[in-house]
Amino acid sequence: LSQGAVSFCANVAMWLMVLTLIPKVAAGTTPPADLAMLALFTLASFEAVVPLPLAFQSLGETLAAAGRLFSIVDTKPTVAEPETPATEPTGFDISFSNVSFHYHRENALVLKEINLQLPMGRKIAVVGATGSGKSSLINLMLRFWNPSAGTISLGERPIETYSSEQLRSQFAVVPQHPHLFHTTIRENLLLAKPDATAVELEEACQSAQLHEFIQALPDGYDTIVGETGLKLSGGQAKRIAIARALLKSAPILILDEPTEGIDAATEQALMNAVYDTMASRTLLLISHRMTGLEMMDEIIVMEKGEIIERGSLKQLLSAQSRFSQLYALSRTIDQFHEDNLCPLS
Repeated sequence: LSQGAVSFCANVAMWLMVLTLIPKVAAGTTPPADLAMLALFTLASFEAVVPLPLAFQSLGETLAAAGRLFSIVDTKPTVAEPETPATEPTGFDISFSNVSFHYHRENALVLKEINLQLPMGRKIAVVGATGSGKSSLINLMLRFWNPSAGTISLGERPIETYSSEQLRSQFAVVPQHPHLFHTTIRENLLLAKPDATAVELEEACQSAQLHEFIQALPDGYDTIVGETGLKLSGGQAKRIAIARALLKSAPILILDEPTEGIDAATEQALMNAVYDTMASRTLLLISHRMTGLEMMDEIIVMEKGEIIERGSLKQLLSAQSRFSQLYALSRTIDQFHEDNLCPLS
């Protein structure tokens, strides 16, 4: 009805203009060409208001979207930046001292009095069932949240003394659900190091057990991965994220469930390559799988937000501990998958 009314008014205005000008053209006071020009000008002047009915239909959705944006802008940040950030850390030792954490005050603690030391160059694995608080350690370490109690330090300084950009530049992180942009494999990798050479890209992908797969693609490293990596399998997307993290060459590498969706043979080769690449740097492995734990300096076992056991693989297995039960169960599951995938072996 609104669009019809606007069109009706436009035509009425045009005819009024024509009827007004006809006597003046007949009397010779107005040039005949002006009649057509002014009639069309009157009609064209309504083009500015023709879209208004459609815009009005979207007004409710627009106001709701604006409200959501303003609510985000007006929200007080969870983490406040320091007024005077500390200088770059001289060392990269990480320390959790009596750290407890809950996401909301009314919720139960997801981490309870965590004491954890990760010296520079050390390799530590944190294992446990889903919901044991493993990923929360990463959120606190990268300062997406502040601990409810206790202190986290990097290089003997509390992490809140560093700016967020300064702190996170020291970490290369492969999250549990990595994000790939709708562009080429090359561009997704270059996010970590824009000036990386082709040789560096290939070396990172070889460590991630991905180079041969990429070479087999028609467009190689210029293959479009699709929105959120839609054209790749989950394991391939995860390995691109690992290659991207290795390319960054940060002093601390955090892997959160890095081998999920990857077959056993590739998983073992991947962990070996990552360990070799990170020989002199710090590695924190978050996993519920048991592959590669024999290479770790220490294994932390978490349950319900608490550290219940810690030690080397040999120590934990010889103690007939909770970890040894998880380890045996994981090996049984892996063997089951292997037998079903390779029934003739």
